[in-house]
Order: sequence, then C-alpha cells, then structure tokens
Amino acid sequence: MTTATATSAAPAKARGGTLPRSLVVLIGASALVGVVATVSGSLLASYHLVLISTLLFWATQATSWNLLSGFAGYFSFGQGAFLGVGVFTMAVMAGRNDLPYLLAIPMGGLLAGALALVIGAVAFRLRSLRGEIFALLTLAVPFILASIALNTRFIDGGLGTTIPAPSRPDWVPSFQHLMVLLNLAVATVAVGVALVVYHSRLGRGLAAIHDAEDAAEVVGVPTFRYKMAAIVLGGVLGGMSGAVFAMMLGYVEVPVIFVLYIPLFIILICVAGGRRHWAGPLVGAALLVVLTEWFKVADLDQYRDIVLGLLLVGIVVIAPEGLFGRLRRHPWIALVTFLVVGGALLVSGYYAELDALLYGMAASVVVTTVAGLPRVERWWRRQSTVDTPPAPGTDSAAATSTSAVSPATDPVSQPTGPMAPPPPPPAGGRVLVSVQGVTKDFGGVRALDNVSFDVTEGEIVGLVGPNGSGKTTMVNLLCGAMQPTAGTITIDGRPIRGLAPHKVAHAGVARTYQIPKPFASMTVRDNVAMAVMFGRTGASLAQARARADQCLATVHMHHLADARPASLNLHQRQLLEMARAIAAEPVVLILDEAFAGLNPAEIDDAVAVIRRIHASGVSIIIVEHRLRVLQQLATRIVVLNRGTLIADGEPSTVLNDATVVQAYLGRQRA
Repeated sequence: MTTATATSAAPAKARGGTLPRSLVVLIGASALVGVVATVSGSLLASYHLVLISTLLFWATQATSWNLLSGFAGYFSFGQGAFLGVGVFTMAVMAGRNDLPYLLAIPMGGLLAGALALVIGAVAFRLRSLRGEIFALLTLAVPFILASIALNTRFIDGGLGTTIPAPSRPDWVPSFQHLMVLLNLAVATVAVGVALVVYHSRLGRGLAAIHDAEDAAEVVGVPTFRYKMAAIVLGGVLGGMSGAVFAMMLGYVEVPVIFVLYIPLFIILICVAGGRRHWAGPLVGAALLVVLTEWFKVADLDQYRDIVLGLLLVGIVVIAPEGLFGRLRRHPWIALVTFLVVGGALLVSGYYAELDALLYGMAASVVVTTVAGLPRVERWWRRQSTVDTPPAPGTDSAAATSTSAVSPATDPVSQPTGPMAPPPPPPAGGRVLVSVQGVTKDFGGVRALDNVSFDVTEGEIVGLVGPNGSGKTTMVNLLCGAMQPTAGTITIDGRPIRGLAPHKVAHAGVARTYQIPKPFASMTVRDNVAMAVMFGRTGASLAQARARADQCLATVHMHHLADARPASLNLHQRQLLEMARAIAAEPVVLILDEAFAGLNPAEIDDAVAVIRRIHASGVSIIIVEHRLRVLQQLATRIVVLNRGTLIADGEPSTVLNDATVVQAYLGRQRA
C-alpha cells in the first residue's frame, strides 16, 4: 500500500474500535481537571474559573448540536430551544419552587429530550422537511417557546427568575469551583456520548445519512430511527447543559435566553472546529471562546462580530472540513507550535495568560494550515522520499502503480474477446419478485396502470421503455421508496407494501442508481462494508470489511479499496455501486441505467461484471435504454409504455414486436 493510500484509509480504520482509546483519555483528562479545580483553592482566580466554565458550556452545546447537524447533516437553528428548556426547568424547579438543583439538571435534560422527540417525530416523517426546510422549522421552535414562557406566569410571565446560589459540599472551595465541576461533568458526558456514537454502528449510519440519505436507506440503514436517536441525544445533553447555565447566570429572563445569537455562535463553533468528528466542537469552542473573551478584556467588543464573520469566511474557504481536520493531519506540529509560542509569550512577562493562549492557538492553526497546503505537502513527501532510501529489491514505480490502476489500464478489467450471446432462459424456478396489478397515481397523473410481471430465480430481466414510461416509478416501488396506489408486490413470497426502504432491503432487494450515490466520507471498502453491516446479515465492521474485499474483487475494484469516491471516474463509481449492492446478498439486484455515460470499452467491461454477478447466483433486473446491451445480457425483457405493460418475453421476440418498435421509434417497422 502506498503512503497516500494508507493516509486516506487511516480515518476509517480509526472508527472501528469497540472501546476507543480516546474514551479512556477523555475520562482520565476530565478526572484530572476536576481534581485540579477542586484542590486548587485560591490558586485559580475567579476569572479563570468563569472562563473554564464558559468554555465547557459552549463545548457541550456545540457537541449536542453536532450529533444531528454535524454527523447526520441536518442543519438546525433550534439548539436554543433545548438550551432554553434546560434553563427554565432550573428556574422553575430551583428558583421558584426551591427544589434541589441536582434534580433539576437531569429533569432539564429529560424535558429537552421530549421536545426533541416531538420535533423529530414531525420533521423526520416528512421527506419534504430536509435541508433548508428543516433548518427553518427548527428556527421557529425557540420563538414559539419564548412566547409560551412570556405568557405563562409559572414559567416566567415576563418577570424573570432569580436562582439562588446552591449549597455545596465542604470540599468544594467556592461557587465558581462548583460551576466548573458541574459543567465538567455534563461536558464529559456529552463528549463521551459523541465519541461513542462516532465509533459505533449509529455513527456510521449517521455518516451515511449525511452523505446520501436515500442510498443509506436502500443499503439497510434505519434512517428515521437513527435520526431520532441523534436529535433526542442532542436534546438531552443541551437541556442538561442549559440547566447548569441557568445556575451560572443567577437570574434568567426570556429576552436573554431565546436569542438568535446563541444558536448562531454554536453553529460557528462547529463550523470552525469541524462538524464530521466528535472533537471538532472542542477545538472550535476553545478557539472562539478565548477569542471572544480576548475582545472583552481588550475593550474591543464592538469589533467582535466583524472578526467572527471574517473568521467564518476564511475557515470555510481555507479549511471547509474545519480546523480539526488540519490539526489532525499534523498533530505534533500543532502541539509544539502552541507550546513554543504560548510558552514564550507567557515567560516573556509582557503578555497575559489570555494573550499567550490565544496567540499560541492562532500560531498553531496558521502553521498547520500552511503545512497542509498541497504544494508544501508535496515538498514534504519529496524530502521524505529522498531521506528514506527504498528497500532492497523494490521498485518505487512499482510501489505506486497500485493506486494508479484504472479499468482502462488494468488487464484484469479488460473485456476478453467478443461478447457471447445471452444466456438461455433458465428452467422454471421459484418466483423471487412478483408484481401483480400495480397501479401508481400522482394526483391526477397515472404513472403505472395495472402492471403485472414476475422475476424467477436465475433470470436477468430487462425493464425497458421510452422516457416517461414508468420505469423509474416501478424501481422506486420495488425498493419501497414509494407505495403503490393499488396492487401487490412480493419479494421471495413476502409482501412489501407499507415497509420502509431499509426493511425492503432486508427482504432482499438491492439497487444501484443512474447517478451514483457513494458515501463520500468513506473509503471504497467502507462504502461496500456498509451494505454488509446494515444488510440482511448485520455483520460486525471487521467481518463487513472482509466481505467488502470479496465484492470489490468481483467487480475488479480491489486495487482501489482504500481510495475515496471523489477520486473515481463514472465507470468506477458504477462498479462501486454494484459491489455495494451485491454485498448485501440480495434476492434480486436492480441496476438502474448502469451504463449511462459510459464509453463502449467501459460498457463491455460492465457487461462482463454483470455476468460474473449473475453467475454467482444473483437474479437481476436491468433498467436500460441500450437494446444492444440487453441483447447481450437479458434472458427476458419487460417493456413499459405510458405506464402500461406492452410486451413481456424473450429478447428476440420482444425486440421485433411491432408495438415495441412503434413505442421506441414512433412508427411501424417497414
């Protein structure tokens, strides 16, 4: 494996542990901070304690937001709602009814989780509420809650609520020390949850939802359940943190809590730090909290929003994946730069602790950003190559050739000789797919009208027809993405009406897309492994990767297992989709326009791959316009025209049928 390939594969491998080492480090670091904060006494000034509490609070809120909006890609402006529920739970319980604050904190989390459950149940059931529509829906929730709180006397009623300082154990030196410990406890839980989710089956499912939700559902990811888990976990953590935040404030009122600045600052933290990794919010919170505090101390608060806006633009342009992605590539460079710059400024005596902290972090970001520039990385690799002589008996050109192989140059991928005639129709076997009297209406438009056909074991059935004939609608019905208006569809004897797409996938249906939908954040191997993990077998990650290698070998993509989908051409992406589909061990494989956009050599290669898949025992439905391809592959052809079935039979018979010729060419064959 080349250096470049190994680098691209490393993040995927890091997510495979059952109990990540990072979790142990997190617990140890939190315990150390808690002990230091407790025994420090007067060594830490109140200012330092407040700064630590503030940083922990924003890190918790950002981590809470990131579970859904970062991991799953559902951008939300509603984090202020979960925060507000936690704040006013503490205000009502501890401030107005003198109940223990240790009871109010988990209660705030539970109530915020209940709110998240309601929001998710409404938003995630409707496929139209995605993207900007979901963001606008969540934006409305804090304003609704603010109005309810203002008009409900026992919550706020416009009067505000004072929260008395809580009693504390004798071993806690002061109120500010107590706030550090409470914020630290909630932050540790939040980051621990995010870390475990990131490395778990749930985290992989959320990553697939982020990259291509429809494809994730088709490979077996229960998208609704996973999104509900993410939003509820985020709500609970946000509510608990909000309850502690109310104690920090001491006095809460609606105009202070339900403001747009809070969710926007949380989003800025995650965008700056990185939304795809559990540690991104920690990096973003550390930088931005220190930066905003520096503006206050320097009496430059009026310029804060301008600088934050420019910083956001710069990060999006230079490091769209977030600063953590840059720091992660060069961790030792980042750490040494921070310690050298920050330590030198602090020792000089001319700079305060806050200045040294901010300038050290800024220097670390700048140095790692420069080190990550393509030109610098290429120079660094050249120097490493010069300094490290090749091992005896190896050829550097041969060492890098593996990653450069493509189907156009790989002799294994080349078609061998002319295409053989289509395989003979198999003897009658069990019916795998049965479509009986299926009708599908879209308002007043009938896309399919009383269509019936079967697919038996061992067949390759071509589903053809001119544009607008209903082929795509039929594919969506077979995959469970749509429900028929009338009629029945069974897969291996099991009716699929009413089943979610991931349940249909578990029943044995796999598909590819005309425009490939790979999971961009994963390697080619892990793209295929997703279908094994979430498919009919439900294998572990290690087992799924082993099975993925076998499927990639079937489509002659094994040499690109550690590549990313962005580096593949269209033909390779189509082959990746085929490998992902067969990894689920389906009853029937649906290939939707798998030859679209391919040149003749690539078409021949794809035909050879499909024959190998069919020879392994998979029955196939091919949706295709190229009749030459169908003549080479199909054992039977089903023709649709304007939503009705006009022909069903052997290719030689169907393709010479006058009705079929007229449907395609608009005239009778002479």
